[in-house]
Amino acid sequence: MGHASSGGGPRRGRSSASGHRRATTAGTSARGLDGLTAEELRASRRGWWDDSLTEFLIRRIPAGTRAILEVGCGLATAAHALLPTLPGTSYYGVDADASRLSRAAQLLAHTEYADRVVLVRGRAERLPWRDSTADVALSSMTLQHIEDLPAALAEIRRILRLDGRFVAMEPDNLANLFYFDGLLPDVNAAFRALFAARREAHRPADCAVGPSVPRKLEAAGFSVLECRPYLLGRMSRLTAGEFFEGARRVAATVSASARSPSEGSALRQCNAAVDAALAEVGSETVGHGCHLVPVFVSVAQKGRLRVLS
Repeated sequence: MGHASSGGGPRRGRSSASGHRRATTAGTSARGLDGLTAEELRASRRGWWDDSLTEFLIRRIPAGTRAILEVGCGLATAAHALLPTLPGTSYYGVDADASRLSRAAQLLAHTEYADRVVLVRGRAERLPWRDSTADVALSSMTLQHIEDLPAALAEIRRILRLDGRFVAMEPDNLANLFYFDGLLPDVNAAFRALFAARREAHRPADCAVGPSVPRKLEAAGFSVLECRPYLLGRMSRLTAGEFFEGARRVAATVSASARSPSEGSALRQCNAAVDAALAEVGSETVGHGCHLVPVFVSVAQKGRLRVLS
């Protein structure tokens, strides 16, 4: 993979772009902070990142953008989505997970935009990047996992050029909704309780951070230009058995990094609600199912900090 040639670059030098190749690769079975393996993450992103979402994000990236930095890039899904329509733009992906960066490099290796991508291992709270070098910073489902969010937002603001933009796409997981030929109130209540238990156990990280991001951005010195809700999910025709098995997988993923007994109890109640709904419908019943996740896309701009005298 080549090195993107946009002003500045990672603080630790451009050689860090190949650092992910030298990092140990524990395979793709290890689970990240999101509870997913690399291949599960790839399948998940393919499930909801479609052309409409790409167009939605492209409209929020200013013309003439030369450098995009994605915080918590994972498998660099955003690079595959955005770079084909941004020919003059370089992409820098930062992630703390070496195995995901290695897999991202494999997926990017033979693309026509590979020479415009740099992948660097690092943390949001201390980005390996010089001051005022990125035109756009991006996060996709990342801020929800960060415990010291003020520190991460300060770092994102630091690396942005004056008037640079930060585009954050973050969920409100308390509002996940499942449908199978109609609303599933007991299942949805059980999932809300499951996410609430996770939220309480994992504070100060917040799996429902989406709607509060604008306030946090303003506290970090950004000017918020826009915050728009966006629904992730699509309706599919499938058997009830297939649909509810997918719901069980979601519950297992949410609980993969459980820290408290309350999370285990909520998982059991969630699985019981799923089993009851499946028994009522019948596993061979064919219908239309959907899992919706509301996300909030916040767009903010870096201006000059006002010093109060």
